[in-house]
Amino acid sequence: MKNRPIYWVLAASVGLFVLLMSLSPNHVEVNESHLPWNAAYQQNGELHALGLVLNKSTMKDVMDLYGRDIEVKLFEMPDGQKSAEGYLGSMYIGSIHASMVLKLKIDAEELDGYFSRGARITVSQQGAREVQLNSEDTLALFNYPIYEVTIVPRRNLSEIAIEKRFGQPDHIRSSEEGIASWFYLDKGLELILIADDKDILRYRTSQ
Repeated sequence: MKNRPIYWVLAASVGLFVLLMSLSPNHVEVNESHLPWNAAYQQNGELHALGLVLNKSTMKDVMDLYGRDIEVKLFEMPDGQKSAEGYLGSMYIGSIHASMVLKLKIDAEELDGYFSRGARITVSQQGAREVQLNSEDTLALFNYPIYEVTIVPRRNLSEIAIEKRFGQPDHIRSSEEGIASWFYLDKGLELILIADDKDILRYRTSQ
């Protein structure tokens, strides 16, 4: 086979690089309002964060924005507190790679009904119960509004970078365990900084 001219090889390499860049989720064009530091309350009192409207958007909206691989489970803590949650292990907001946890707004009676129909229950060493649902109940939960959204970015920001992006927090709460919570009231955000661990961004309305 004849040797290819060097300019042909270079052109093919550049073409392949451009194609790979266009396919990378890190380069998907993003709505600026969806970025974590641009969360805000609207005049009608709704909290818009990460492209979602808390207490209104559902997991169906999350699928449209961030992917369909949402795992749905119920949890009961040792103190008896129950919750229904969705988990997305890998999602991108522009170039930000993170996991996402969604808490669903369900009244206590309905939630008890879902627990009673659980397909399988496992108990953690800490005594928390994790309930897996049947297919029908899993699909039903995709219609409930989301009242809390948590994301855990794969890469941490320095405190200087956080202040540059998010601004000064309204107040800071620190613990002896090395956990600092920075509260941004106008964004509905609690930014949790844990020593030697991943940062956590939790959005929840004050209502």
